[in-house]
Amino acid sequence: MNAVNPLKLWSCNVAKWILSIARVFFARRPLARLLSTFLCSVIIVIRPFSRLGGQYAFLVLALKELVFGVQENLAQQLELTVLNILGALIGIGVSTLAKYLASLAGYNTTSARATCFIFLILISFFAGIAKSRLVRLQLSTRISCFISIWLLTNDIGVPSHVLSDSGNFLWITLSAAILCLFSLLAMMLIFQGSTTNFETETAATFALLEQCLSSSLYRVGARETKMPYSHYRQLHNQLLQRSIKLNESYSQAAFELRIGRLSLQAIHPFVGIVEHLRRELAWGMAPLKPAHSVPGTPYSPRSGAPSLYEHANGAVHHDSNFVTTIEPPALTLAHAILDAMKTVEHLIFVTFHQRSKGQTPQAAQSVSGSQKAAVHAAERHLKVARDQMREVLKHVFDQVDMQQRAEGKHAHLPKEIFDCSVAAIALLQMAQEMGRALQVAENVATLYEESPTRLWYPHITLQWLGVPPGPFISDDNGDLVFASGGTLDGDIVDIGGDERLTVMEARQGLAERAYSFTLVKGRPVPAGGLSMRYKTYAASASRMSLRLADAKPWTWKYWSGFISMLWSTERMLRVRVWLSKRHRALQHSSHWRHGLKNAIGVAVLTFPAFMPEGSEGRRWFQSYRGQWMTISYLWVLETNTGATWRTGYLRLFGTLLGAVYAYVGSIICGTNPYGLVAMVTAFDIPITWIILKTSVTPLAVPAAVTLPPILFAPYIHPDPSTTALELAMIRALMIAAGIVAALIVNSLLFPRHCRVLFLSDTSRTLGLLSSLYLTLSHDMFRVHRTRIHEERRKTLKLELQIRSALYRLSALVKTMHDELSLLPKPLRHYRQVITTMQKLLDLMTGLRKIRENIPRKETVANVFKERREFMSCVCITLFACQHAFRAREPLPQFLPSARHAFTNLEAHVQDCIRRAREEDPHALGLSLVYAFAEQEVMQNVVDTLEELLEVTGRLFGTSAWLTHETHFSRTSTMEEGDHGWYSTFKWEEE
Repeated sequence: MNAVNPLKLWSCNVAKWILSIARVFFARRPLARLLSTFLCSVIIVIRPFSRLGGQYAFLVLALKELVFGVQENLAQQLELTVLNILGALIGIGVSTLAKYLASLAGYNTTSARATCFIFLILISFFAGIAKSRLVRLQLSTRISCFISIWLLTNDIGVPSHVLSDSGNFLWITLSAAILCLFSLLAMMLIFQGSTTNFETETAATFALLEQCLSSSLYRVGARETKMPYSHYRQLHNQLLQRSIKLNESYSQAAFELRIGRLSLQAIHPFVGIVEHLRRELAWGMAPLKPAHSVPGTPYSPRSGAPSLYEHANGAVHHDSNFVTTIEPPALTLAHAILDAMKTVEHLIFVTFHQRSKGQTPQAAQSVSGSQKAAVHAAERHLKVARDQMREVLKHVFDQVDMQQRAEGKHAHLPKEIFDCSVAAIALLQMAQEMGRALQVAENVATLYEESPTRLWYPHITLQWLGVPPGPFISDDNGDLVFASGGTLDGDIVDIGGDERLTVMEARQGLAERAYSFTLVKGRPVPAGGLSMRYKTYAASASRMSLRLADAKPWTWKYWSGFISMLWSTERMLRVRVWLSKRHRALQHSSHWRHGLKNAIGVAVLTFPAFMPEGSEGRRWFQSYRGQWMTISYLWVLETNTGATWRTGYLRLFGTLLGAVYAYVGSIICGTNPYGLVAMVTAFDIPITWIILKTSVTPLAVPAAVTLPPILFAPYIHPDPSTTALELAMIRALMIAAGIVAALIVNSLLFPRHCRVLFLSDTSRTLGLLSSLYLTLSHDMFRVHRTRIHEERRKTLKLELQIRSALYRLSALVKTMHDELSLLPKPLRHYRQVITTMQKLLDLMTGLRKIRENIPRKETVANVFKERREFMSCVCITLFACQHAFRAREPLPQFLPSARHAFTNLEAHVQDCIRRAREEDPHALGLSLVYAFAEQEVMQNVVDTLEELLEVTGRLFGTSAWLTHETHFSRTSTMEEGDHGWYSTFKWEEE
């Protein structure tokens, strides 16, 4: 009996394992992949079909795996098929033209070889540029190079092979594409259903928003929570990733074929709404960290020391009256927001997942009517709760006796007022966003009712090809944000390159150059740096062209002066500036550099193929099939070194695995067609599992590509002089050589190390954050509120660019993990830097929304000096961190303390508010809550800036001059917190 139980348990485990494997493979895409592999193997071994491909017929399997692999749905497969067939046709057409021109020069002539060699280099160069610039055309450019390498390195100058070889590769390309498409269609008849994920992810993101808001409601009543901080942080991180993923999913799904009543564009506004809701949760209802002392700032409100929030004896006020008054309407509004989120989530699910097959218009109207009723009910509930909340906030301070907390002449406000104020304002902002979401939901229900089932197809645009019109992460705000290239509006400077002139430097140089020949009474007029003065200077220079000190037309003085004046005219200056920009763009373009690396690698690796007939290099290239070396180089070469290294070593291992299996298969099957088809199809089972269920796809693809030239080449074109072992070793050696060549070229020629890119991009992002804060402050101090539309558009564009930059930084950190570097890679600190900058961006977004409603007289005009000091401290801190990342230099030991400036500003603001309420007990109203919310958000900005300084100091160190561990040094440094200085030096690290 005891022996039966282990056997039964083992049998159950085996059965579960078999069922889990069956669930993986009994699906549409895995079975379609296996079917396509089987069909491609069959047409290779059937002689009437394989003759159409000539000696290259086995490349059908290679193209199937490299280019035309089966995708998740029909839209993706059609897109892949059309784009890559076009790429193949371009490669075949250009290569055929090159071979025809070479045939005119004669067989084995220098002109014929040079023609093919030059055409191959040009094809590789432009394919590299397109691959780097147009994301969606990566496989198309690679198949063009793939076909061109085979066509232009064989039978050079032979007229009879010009059209026949091109026809062979046309058959190979069409066979692989058609069989993969047919396999997917066949499986779609068996496994029906939609695989579009954008609407599902949108609904799931609203569900996650509900969870985050529900878990943060303790902030409304200033209560303590038993839930750990790490759980809150994990939820908010998941929400951030979901928001980013929604943008990616839409950018893919919006350009796919689909059938349904609604276009995905109908729910695209939810992408921006989700991001706005996430920001409100981040700056208004974010989880509170456990209290800890911030190094270098001994007197901080969050460190437990006396502050404006606390009494002198350290006892914290608990304003139960304030909390009791504000908590019920706040919770009512929060639950109304949650109900609105559930309504939107359910509407998305119903309108996109309701079966449209056979559905009558009456049934569609019934579904739409029920959804509209739910939306209207949620909208009414939300509006009532919002109005009630605003009314309570207007009069909440009339019910609170603030003088009971006065100490002397100053009122020490408890921290609960600030926490509850910022949470209440965040709920009001979320209610506004959910109101907009419900309007979008109503429009979606109306479209669902009125629209018939139809085919939605993509429009061919540059964005469809992978060129984003602006920042990658978009924000839906109507026409307020207009996508542009890499430049910004107005006077915002693009700090993209280390060697570019700033705007002021360029203007100054233009002015000096243009006016150096303009004389006023024999003396040069000093050049200015203003933007419009160089026009006047250039005009004055032109009028001096005939008055050059009585110079004769045939003298050198005349012609040198004439050329100088012509060189300094306004039109010439504009042409020079335009040419300078184009030159710098080409000089520093990563796309041109990648194209150059593509062309250089192909030229070096294929050079033996263009040597004279009978030379050792030519014989070696033909016998060893050096084309595989070049193709492997092209497939491994990525746009940065980290991605190249990861792809390289995975492909190297995959090549060895495939060569071993192919050798074993060739020994077992020989040239038996049934055995070859069975071996290749069986090997595709683990390959399919690796591709679909693991993250090491670059390992599986070369393993599958290594099989055809080893197993099928002897069957198609027998060569008795080469054994199976030699063939396997030669093919594996050639593919491995191409991988190593790609690693060497990408590491030595124009290397783009992820660590260097990360540091420079972080510096640019910090510069953008500084520009954003300056723009926010500029808007706040503006007296006449004109051009609000343009200013807000500029601010939103900066926010979008920062979000896009943070997304790229996160991708660089992931790729950096695989990069080979002698220097250590502090990835944990890099991730912390990204998190800190994301917090800064969210807080600045909160400041932008809150400052639209603060009382300007009490919080801005009357405290201008304190505002200016705080703003300067924030900008200096950001500039110090930006310089540290840009120059890789340590921070200064002492910086102006933003915390000290904020404490001073806070005291003056509260004093102005106290005086205003003494004059009129009902003054300020709702704007008073916004004022306290702004102070809480500014407090969080200070904490985040000190976190940024701390992690920057850990990365680059501190230029410390006060380092002796003496009582005088420590005491002096600690006392600097009272005098407005922040110390970046950590004594424990000395």
